[in-house]
Amino acid sequence: MLAASGTPDPGVHDVVARDAGVIASMNKSVALLAAASMVCGLAAAVAWGLGGIPALSMGLAASLVLSAVALALLAIGGLEVVRRQRRLQAGEADLFLVRNAVRSEAALRRSAVPQARPLRRWLARSAFGHRHLVGDRVRVKSIEAIRATLDANHCLDGLPFMEEMAAFCGRTARVFRVVDKIYDYGRSRMMRRLDGCVLLVGLRCDGSDHGGCEAACYLIWKTQWLDALEPGAAADDGLAPLARPRAMRQPPYHCQYTELSAASRPAAASSIHGTLGPLVVGNITAAAFGTALVTRAFNAFQSWRGGVCYPSAGAADGQPAPVSEPVQAGEWVRIRLSHEIARTLDKNSKHRGLWFDADMLKFCGQTFRVRGRVQQIIDVSRNAMVSMKTPCITLDDVHYSGEFQGFGEQHDYLYWREAWLQRVGPPPGRD
Repeated sequence: MLAASGTPDPGVHDVVARDAGVIASMNKSVALLAAASMVCGLAAAVAWGLGGIPALSMGLAASLVLSAVALALLAIGGLEVVRRQRRLQAGEADLFLVRNAVRSEAALRRSAVPQARPLRRWLARSAFGHRHLVGDRVRVKSIEAIRATLDANHCLDGLPFMEEMAAFCGRTARVFRVVDKIYDYGRSRMMRRLDGCVLLVGLRCDGSDHGGCEAACYLIWKTQWLDALEPGAAADDGLAPLARPRAMRQPPYHCQYTELSAASRPAAASSIHGTLGPLVVGNITAAAFGTALVTRAFNAFQSWRGGVCYPSAGAADGQPAPVSEPVQAGEWVRIRLSHEIARTLDKNSKHRGLWFDADMLKFCGQTFRVRGRVQQIIDVSRNAMVSMKTPCITLDDVHYSGEFQGFGEQHDYLYWREAWLQRVGPPPGRD
């Protein structure tokens, strides 16, 4: 970008300097960790060679060796985080998403997930209590069979079976995510444990029985409502949706997400179950899991040192805010880079009341198709429909990754402002 005089725009210099400062902070921590590892290694060698009490010398040397290894691994993890930050600044796909791409909706639709080995399936059932794994093909039971499991409030274990779900009865689908924990927007505003539930690829609520809510939340399925299919079993995905009478529900509205508190229980802030469960059931790949863990550990060190954590957004550079361009479903847009978006944000990182979330940084600089405009949703804390003062935009295949929510599984669509998007032509090979 050049100013009218032909000299570089000073705003660009500011952005480059800030980006370089973020990388420098991370590299400093990597260097400190590597140096500390070397010091521990040298100290271990000295302790090993000391005279006196052999057991004491050996114990001290072993402790120092373990410390040296741990610090070295954290330094290597820091290099991974630096790489993530560089990709973010360049507008490239985030490494966590790249390494978990085989668990994406598109990959699962192509049946790209290999069948789980018996040992992993046994571990998922016996240690974590999950019958299904990601990629499993299941058939939704008949409406009569499902209603037989419901109580007087049309719930099973506190989770409602909604009328929008009836259209999928008798259909087959693949497991997209095994739900272990979920964020309760409506009541506790905390992560909560949800037992015996899965998400099925692409099966989202259309809001047709709830006042036309446009949130398009993933439908949550109790495993009692599903029949497992053997690998290679005949599929009946072509069945017509189940016809049913439509009586629009009146407010106050009650849906799966307004009733999460009743259907769940508090989740520990951190636990082996919550950390390893998503890996065992297949929600995330081993590579993506490793990327997330080293990032989490390095960020903890950065916070302790007072350094910059990943992901670090660009700051406003004093340039004019981008002009909003009206976009419609089906159009292609480029998500602006973080320093461009920063120009539109207030001191609370909001634009017209909508918060720009850290998970959204993973998509900056990339091109996606517009899914649609969101103009009304159910406020799950008040069980009431609310209209957006400014419509939000959702994009195909752009939703919460779950990395920063303890590998949470609900995969809500991320909401965007038009000022954060720029209309572009379709990518090569896409229409």
